[in-house]
Amino acid sequence: MRLFVTGASGLVGGAVLRAGVAAGHQVTGLARSGHAAAQVEGDGGQVCRGDLRQPEVWAAEAVAADAIIHAAATFGPDMGDVDRAAMEALVTAARRAGRHPRLIYTGGIWLYGDTGGQVRDETAPFDPATPWGWMLDTVAMLEASNATDLAVLHPGAVYDSNAGGMLERFHAPEVEILGDPAIRWPLVHADDLAQAYLLLAGLPGQGGDFLATAEPGRPVGEIARAVAGPDASIRVLDRAEALVRYGDSALGPMLDQRLAAPRLTALGWRPRFDDVTRSGGPQAPCN
Repeated sequence: MRLFVTGASGLVGGAVLRAGVAAGHQVTGLARSGHAAAQVEGDGGQVCRGDLRQPEVWAAEAVAADAIIHAAATFGPDMGDVDRAAMEALVTAARRAGRHPRLIYTGGIWLYGDTGGQVRDETAPFDPATPWGWMLDTVAMLEASNATDLAVLHPGAVYDSNAGGMLERFHAPEVEILGDPAIRWPLVHADDLAQAYLLLAGLPGQGGDFLATAEPGRPVGEIARAVAGPDASIRVLDRAEALVRYGDSALGPMLDQRLAAPRLTALGWRPRFDDVTRSGGPQAPCN
C-alpha cells in the first residue's frame, strides 16, 4: 500500500510510519520542519514537506495515496478549525483528482464521555467533553461529502515504552492526579495503535467508528504509581482545583471510562501490551 501519514514525526504518527515501513508499505510522512523531515527519513519514510495549517500544499499528494492516516493535531486553541480546514482540503483534492482514497480519521475516547462504571463499546452514544465536540462535526462533514472511504479510530490514552504520551505527566518531581485516583483510563500502547491504523487502512469499506483500547479501564492511581515509582510524591487535585488550574483541558483526564474494542478485535487486532503495570510498567509487552 501507498500510505500518507500526517503527524508522522509525532508519537502516534511516527509509530504508524515505522510499522508501515516494517510491513513493506510505501509510506510518505507530512513534515513541517527540517527536524521532522529528518526523523521521517530516518524511520524509512518518504517526506512531504508541509504544514497542517496549509493543506493546499500537500492535499493533492495525500489523496494520491491508497490510504491517508490522519494522526496530526495542533493542540492549540484553534485545533478544531485547523483540523476542519485540512479535512475540507482533502475532500476538495479528492474530487479534483477523481480519487476516493481510504481515510482513517483520528477521533478520541473523550468523545464518549463518562461511562458510569460500565464497559461500553462503539455502540455507545457520544457525549463529548466540551473541548472536543468539533470532531463529530468534522466527521459528519466527511461522511456527507462521500469523497473518501472513511473510518474513524478512537484511541485510548496513548503511551509508549518510555512511559511517554499520556503517561508523561507522571514523570514530574511531584506527580498530580486530576479528580480522583479511582478514575479509570482506557489505554493503548503506540505500537499496538499503529497496527490498528494499518489494519483499517488495508480494509476498504470498513467504515464507522472503531475503539482502540488494549486495557478497557485502569485506575489512574495505579497508572501513576507504576510510572512514578513507589516512593514518588503523588498529589490529588479535586475537580474544582483541577479546572481552575488547567481549564477545560482537565475535563478529559477526569472522565471515568471503561471502553472495549470489539470491532477491531473482530477484525484480528491483537494488542501486545495489555497491562501498563506489569513487570515494572509500560516497558514490558504481554506474551
